[in-house]
Amino acid sequence: MKENHFEEKIVSVEKFKDFRGLDLSNKDFRNISIDILMTTDFDSLTKWPSQEKLPVNFNPEAILENGKNPGLGLDELHKQGVTGKGINVAIIDQKLDLNHKEYSSNVVDYEEFGKSKKEDISMHGPAVASLFVGKSCGVAPEARLHYKAIPSGDNQNWEYSAESLNKIINYNDTVEDKNKIKVVSYSNGYPNPFFKGDLDNWKKTIEKARESGIIVVDGNTLIDSNFIGGGSFDDKENIDKYNKWLGLEDDKKKEGLYIPYSLQGEDGIIIPCDYRTVASSQKEKNGYLFLHTVGISGSVPYLAGLFSLMLQVNKNLKMEEMTKIIHDTAITNKNGLKIINPKGIIDLVKSIL
Repeated sequence: MKENHFEEKIVSVEKFKDFRGLDLSNKDFRNISIDILMTTDFDSLTKWPSQEKLPVNFNPEAILENGKNPGLGLDELHKQGVTGKGINVAIIDQKLDLNHKEYSSNVVDYEEFGKSKKEDISMHGPAVASLFVGKSCGVAPEARLHYKAIPSGDNQNWEYSAESLNKIINYNDTVEDKNKIKVVSYSNGYPNPFFKGDLDNWKKTIEKARESGIIVVDGNTLIDSNFIGGGSFDDKENIDKYNKWLGLEDDKKKEGLYIPYSLQGEDGIIIPCDYRTVASSQKEKNGYLFLHTVGISGSVPYLAGLFSLMLQVNKNLKMEEMTKIIHDTAITNKNGLKIINPKGIIDLVKSIL
């Protein structure tokens, strides 16, 4: 748990504060606007003051629960059985907490590469697993997950990414089609100043995987396909509530960004990533974490999840076909922003069977 640096006073709160694991029970937030508080990160270990010392309509417990909803009609699709069932998928990311109830029953294979074996469980791995295949947070809650853990921090290296993806390619060569890994989610992109190693080899490995029929979704896929991040704080079913990626406002988060968001078109389709609740890697067993923005790390598994749902309905679809379907079915909201339309996507996929 983090040390409480707010023990003596909170006179004001700026945007993008990190309240994870903090005891705020003796503070008074009544004069802080919801617009500020909705940009904070907190978790199920955060101790908030009583409701009378919080702004009207700011209920942390309800926000934490509401943030699990992937929104945009996905819950209804799940009730109809469109859940990613029967689709094998993979994530290449940081070390995972294998025991969290959100996704533990989805994991069928887990492997660690390089120094990830000696690292602590990250917050990133549980987050992307939640958004992809999570039981309450995920787009494809019944997909079967193969997980490849690669090093983080100073140990990040393109060679581990390539090694893990090659393992997936080789695995597919040894199993029948129903067991092949169809979609790989990799919440990263290039150029990336934090990674060492041979980037060209990583690019060639992605090409090799795609040529073998594997759909690889990474940060660059978003730009190449004219997708952007965004989200809705409160009503995740209402497209008019969606706005562009909140992280663009956060100067601290903009430092060192490897994905050139300036290259994204103004007419890009929003793939949700903001205001999401994910499995927490903190000390509380089966805890949850609310993040004001997950950035491309959240949009990538969301998109990979949608591809998985589409493949469940029609296993013969190619990545280019699915991308076109997403563009053809997108809905424009009252703010002129294009929003992904999961129900429209699945309806169109069914119509072309």
